Amino acid sequence: MKNYIIGIDIGGSYIKSGIVKYDGEIVASMKIPTPLSVGVGSMENVFKTIAARLTEQAGITKENIIGVGVGSAGAVDSSLGEVCFAANLTMERFPLASVAEEALGLPVKVANDANCACLGEWKFGSGKNFSDMILVTLGTGVGGGIIVDNKLLTGNRGAGGEIGHMLLCKGGRQCSCGRKGCFEAYVSGGALVSQTIEAMQKDRKTKLWKIMDESKMITPKLIFDMSREDKLAKKIVGDYIVNLAEGLVDLGNIFRPQAIIIGGGLSAQGDYLIAPVREYVNGHLFAKDTTPQVEILQAKLGNNAGVIGAASLFVN
Repeated sequence: MKNYIIGIDIGGSYIKSGIVKYDGEIVASMKIPTPLSVGVGSMENVFKTIAARLTEQAGITKENIIGVGVGSAGAVDSSLGEVCFAANLTMERFPLASVAEEALGLPVKVANDANCACLGEWKFGSGKNFSDMILVTLGTGVGGGIIVDNKLLTGNRGAGGEIGHMLLCKGGRQCSCGRKGCFEAYVSGGALVSQTIEAMQKDRKTKLWKIMDESKMITPKLIFDMSREDKLAKKIVGDYIVNLAEGLVDLGNIFRPQAIIIGGGLSAQGDYLIAPVREYVNGHLFAKDTTPQVEILQAKLGNNAGVIGAASLFVN
């Protein structure tokens, strides 16, 4: 009986995958490094390896698989099944669906990784009770997905929903996309770290220097942890929260969803991040006293969002 889906989440550093039941339960999973050279041959080998290991782990055969959902970083044309451009994967006009189909002999659907995560949260996570919601993922970059009237809004040939590249500050911080002032340049994990290191250069008294001397590394989690006791870290986190909330206010004013769900690694801060963002957003929405508020929630699926979301491409 065909009641399993393979979900694959392709990132710049790792490829996560799993066998997912139709109800969203993961029954087998694995994680491998993304090939340094992403070509047709290397990706065919990746897909074959994933399918072989996962089916063995789950104790099923290919005949039990409905299809393979693949989420990839970058701009993805779902209708053509190709990655138009993904800088971190050195992919351009890469025929991802046909490569996977050739390797596995199964139906394949592909989409942007953040859109996949959005589908996963909507169908099986924090968004399952909403017809209109937005997922914002805060990780190495900033991604997102938009559900309007129970449908994923993808734009022309899947190129829409790039929340990370709306403008927060004209002429501001350099973004990896080439523009300056993008939302991602202020609220991604990488942006938070770079802003912290810049601020540390101007404040030699911050306790962050001692931490960096000991660990040789500044991480978003460390910055949030230190904000409870260090004045500079507290200011950095406070500015970060305002920048994040300002972007969410814009999304709230444009779409007025029932909920905006925050996912990605930084969402692990829980209410320490979510509560002040929620207060700020609903205090700054247009016509806030006479129009619906927007729920600000933490994503539930965590590191499994991409895999479950990719599999969700086959869940009606």
